[in-house]
Amino acid sequence: MQRSEFTFVNRTIMATKKKNTGIPYEKLVQGIFQAIHDQEEVATITVEQNKTLKGKISTHQIDVYWKFQTGGIEYEVIVQAKDWRSAVKQGDLFHFKCVLDDLPNQPRGIFVTRTGYQQGAKDFAAAQGIILYELDEPPPKRNITMTVMGWSNVAAEIRSFKVPAPDPGGGTVEHRAMGLKWTIFEPRSSNFVIHIDSTWFASNPDTAHIDRSSLSLRPLPNREVIFYDQDRSSIGNLEALLRQELSLMKSEKLNQKHIDHTFDTPTFLGPEVTGGLFLKIKKVTYDLEIVVTERPAHFDLPGFVKLVLREIPSRKERNFIAREPQSP
Repeated sequence: MQRSEFTFVNRTIMATKKKNTGIPYEKLVQGIFQAIHDQEEVATITVEQNKTLKGKISTHQIDVYWKFQTGGIEYEVIVQAKDWRSAVKQGDLFHFKCVLDDLPNQPRGIFVTRTGYQQGAKDFAAAQGIILYELDEPPPKRNITMTVMGWSNVAAEIRSFKVPAPDPGGGTVEHRAMGLKWTIFEPRSSNFVIHIDSTWFASNPDTAHIDRSSLSLRPLPNREVIFYDQDRSSIGNLEALLRQELSLMKSEKLNQKHIDHTFDTPTFLGPEVTGGLFLKIKKVTYDLEIVVTERPAHFDLPGFVKLVLREIPSRKERNFIAREPQSP
């Protein structure tokens, strides 16, 4: 079954401000798993929050209890939902395993938190067959940043979402939202070599006595690396040269290219780079790459909060949207 980008749950992620009892988070987790398994090819018998189950030795309060049937066989899943401020420890998973072992029918265990897991907890869960999830709001949307010579393409996308109606039992209503999909192009150069004219260097009175191996060129921003003609007049800079090559790469539809640019007329580097000399150069060589980054469209839906359910350790994500809490 093909799923939409977002699944909507008519719950809220926010705990009460006065005291975090954990109950809102448990109810949210119940809604999340109900939404997931409503889409799965299994027959869900029940998804309950705050369920009491009698074990072989003790009675246990279960945050979320899910019972389903597939292939004619019934299965039980116990979900522990913890809205904690710190990462889950190995001891917390050990206690959860004791609860699972005490319950009949060998239920499968799932642990959900918003603050992550210590490594010992991850190792213990992997050894014991406990599935770990993180459920929280995604981090804030990152700003779009580009290098000096970078550029971008922006495409608007309008998408229609069916969201839960504000009134309980009101079904769904259609909501349209617009998002911007960014494609960012960032040129990156590497292996840059400036080739000095050896014949000129050896015969020029100002450089003939200099050991070329002792030369050190100052690293400057590309636009500050100035090229001069034989009359010491400025004829351009390195940034302009790079832009020229980028334009050729675009026309050639290339994302990678080795550049070997030979100067047709006498060209010199000035004292800004050399520290005092004018050096005649024959060519510059470098590798130029255009790194392409896709930024998916971001849709803002007023009155809703985005949630991400992330499986550990695979980091596979599923997206959900829940209603924002209403002001009293």
